[in-house]
Amino acid sequence: MKKVLIVPSNTDLNRGDQSLTWASIDLVNSIYKNNKVNIFLYENKNKQSAETNKQTSKLGYPFLTRILAHPGRNDTKKQVRFTILILLKWGTIAIYDLITTLLLLAPLKTLNYIGFLFLSEDKRKTYKKFHELDALFVKGGGFLHSYGSLVDPYVMYFQLFDVMLAQKLGIKTFILPNSVGPLKNRFARRIVINTFKKCNKIYVREGVSNKFLNENNISNFQSPDLGFYLAPSKRCFVNYLNELGVDLENKKNIAITLRPYRFDGKENADELYSSYISNITSVINYLLKSNVGVTLIAHTIGPSAHENDNIPLLEIYNDNKNKKGLTYLHDIKLDCRDLEKIYSYYDLVIGTRFHSVIFSLNVGTPCIAIAYGGNKATGIMKDMNLGVYVVPIEDPDSEKIINLIGSVFNNLEEYKMKIDTYKKTITKERKSLVLDLKNILNE
Repeated sequence: MKKVLIVPSNTDLNRGDQSLTWASIDLVNSIYKNNKVNIFLYENKNKQSAETNKQTSKLGYPFLTRILAHPGRNDTKKQVRFTILILLKWGTIAIYDLITTLLLLAPLKTLNYIGFLFLSEDKRKTYKKFHELDALFVKGGGFLHSYGSLVDPYVMYFQLFDVMLAQKLGIKTFILPNSVGPLKNRFARRIVINTFKKCNKIYVREGVSNKFLNENNISNFQSPDLGFYLAPSKRCFVNYLNELGVDLENKKNIAITLRPYRFDGKENADELYSSYISNITSVINYLLKSNVGVTLIAHTIGPSAHENDNIPLLEIYNDNKNKKGLTYLHDIKLDCRDLEKIYSYYDLVIGTRFHSVIFSLNVGTPCIAIAYGGNKATGIMKDMNLGVYVVPIEDPDSEKIINLIGSVFNNLEEYKMKIDTYKKTITKERKSLVLDLKNILNE
């Protein structure tokens, strides 16, 4: 019986992350199609919600506790911005975690045993399970980027610790289609490069990351984001949206996804966040005056405040005095397939959450992407020949977004042709991905 671990942690409250977990599970099952395989997942333990793994747990795969947990694991306050107090608190926890986990990576077994003694009982079970693994897969995503912050090296260590541990134990490691970079902190960049050089195979999901790794002499292969393999729910949401107040029959409707964003590494972070909210509000007001329905959709709702889209959405929704034509969708019961189906009812999606863009493109709905945190939005939209429809979150100029909305509708047929052209490659790309990984695992 083969044993495989998919990392990092899963959270059902982030529907993009959930789609990557589910797609990774399907991929691993396809790779081991003729053999029995036990797939293990990381449980996202967080005091803020009991919903973080509720939907995925129904799939029946066993969860393990992450050995290196987030330094903010015990916080319950809903706060997006970093404060000095939070930095000191998390920093103290991170230093302790760094010292104890480095012992597990040491070449001497005596030091490994000392590190083992620092682990809780559930983390010891995970450590023991590591010794039984045949492979470790890093599910797709875009979490390997840094912008010059002092904490960047630890963030990269935190993100890649499981890969390092697997490599130390001689376990095959695979990076599924990710976005990598920019990595402006040289120590963070060194951690990523040194770890990647020891991986058995690395996939990136767009050309910008491919170029970045090639420039750093890291062999990699390009393959679509795993979210493109997600099939929409078969459920009909017409009545659901009508009851919410969305007029699907008499007007155009645009869905908007936002996210709370810290603008890490920027000295004027608060000013940038205010500009972000202000410009999106201006776009919404323009659309409402133009008799276009607008739905604010909470694509991700946790587990932390930094991942709770309700914060910026409600900031806009509650401040809007004229709510005619403006609706707000927040439903913890929806999973990634449900949201993908919901996006199919809209004429356009303006997506800050990039998997809301991918889900929409999957069902043929055109998008404008607000790019943040690394190369994912810029790279993938460029690969689809849709790069003109990307707006950086640092400069979300409302006039530019309004002009792009007009451009989408004026060139709708051309836009949808580009979606169709990209989607035609998806099935072939997945087969190639499965075959490549299967060959390496059989070596």
